[in-house]
Amino acid sequence: MSPNRSFISSGGGALLATGVALMTIAGQVHAQPSSQADQGRLRHPVPERIHVDDARGNDRNPGTRERPLKSISAAVALLPELLTRSVTIEVSGGSYTSTGGHEMAGNCLELMRRMRPQAEVRIVGQPNKQGQRPTLAWEGGPAMVDVREGNWWLENVQIGSGSTRQRRGVMVAGPGHITLKNVTFRTRSHSDAAIYAHRGGKVSLRGAIKLNEHLHDKAGDETFAGIIATDHGLVRFQEREGASLEIGNGSLSAGYYGCIRLGCETARITSWGEQSNNLAINNGGRIDLHNTTTRLCAKKRRNTPIGLEHDGHILAEDAHIIIEGENEDAIALQKASTLTCNDIELRGLFKTTIWASSGSMFVGRFLTDVTRVYATTGASINIEAVDGQIIGPVSAEHCGVVSLPDRNVFSE
Repeated sequence: MSPNRSFISSGGGALLATGVALMTIAGQVHAQPSSQADQGRLRHPVPERIHVDDARGNDRNPGTRERPLKSISAAVALLPELLTRSVTIEVSGGSYTSTGGHEMAGNCLELMRRMRPQAEVRIVGQPNKQGQRPTLAWEGGPAMVDVREGNWWLENVQIGSGSTRQRRGVMVAGPGHITLKNVTFRTRSHSDAAIYAHRGGKVSLRGAIKLNEHLHDKAGDETFAGIIATDHGLVRFQEREGASLEIGNGSLSAGYYGCIRLGCETARITSWGEQSNNLAINNGGRIDLHNTTTRLCAKKRRNTPIGLEHDGHILAEDAHIIIEGENEDAIALQKASTLTCNDIELRGLFKTTIWASSGSMFVGRFLTDVTRVYATTGASINIEAVDGQIIGPVSAEHCGVVSLPDRNVFSE
């Protein structure tokens, strides 16, 4: 039998304790700490504020402002397994090349705690004397941050330092939830995500969210960093005023009932990938651009700024969509996909404005000229208004229907 395990009889029954010794008092079982970590969790309440400073901290310190911890994982290790009230972890500016490796890997910040409904843990970056905010710079893990349980908050930090060994940024699975506020990402990949929500995981966005935003005008290989919501994952903005999204080389991708909801003031999404639409939705995924001025640019001509297939859906109520570039198609809808929107503005040369097939549906208005419009195999395109001219051609075949503002209807 290992030294940390013991059987204790209580009322004729046997109890097995691992890592925590048990004692009986008047027939009741009480937990007794069997390690230094357990002693801290069971005997000393966690402070409301914990301080971390890589430059002057030490993980043997108590985590006060005067005597901060050195690593973020040491601060997380102070949290009890069941959190009944909120805690803030203040992280001083600087480069953190390891989580610290306390009860987790050194190359992945693992966030998992049971919490009462109103409790949360806030990890907030504070500028150092040089004005630098914290940069999470460890390499080689499955994700920079992995959230699996509990309600977490990450604010005023940079995730990634631009290394090609930092593929995925924040990954969240249910029942985990994380709020990101004023967070910048510098991760690099061929097609991976800076923000990845799956299996019911939830990500709330606030303030300015930036994903390699310096790459709008030029991007090299392995600089992709997008947002993915899949398998009922949810990524959503929780505020509009002053909130924004910038993606310099990436996309919004939703599938298998994953959902991405903007609702911020502005969003700018540029894609440089060989096979990367700006809005890529398939297999029951959904993107909601509600009330957001959304600017899309696919740099590769064969890509499509808005490309939906296999029951993909976009709702753009009160949104203003600006599509820039010189692509073959501006909008493509396939296999029972839908796009409903208010205003679409085309800035560039597009051979086809919109084509739809296989039972897909479009309803919306254009603020500029409209080039080729094409519906096939039961698809429906309803253009409510055009501020410019319909240059065309306009065609429909195989039970497709195109309805224009002047009440002309094209169908086969």
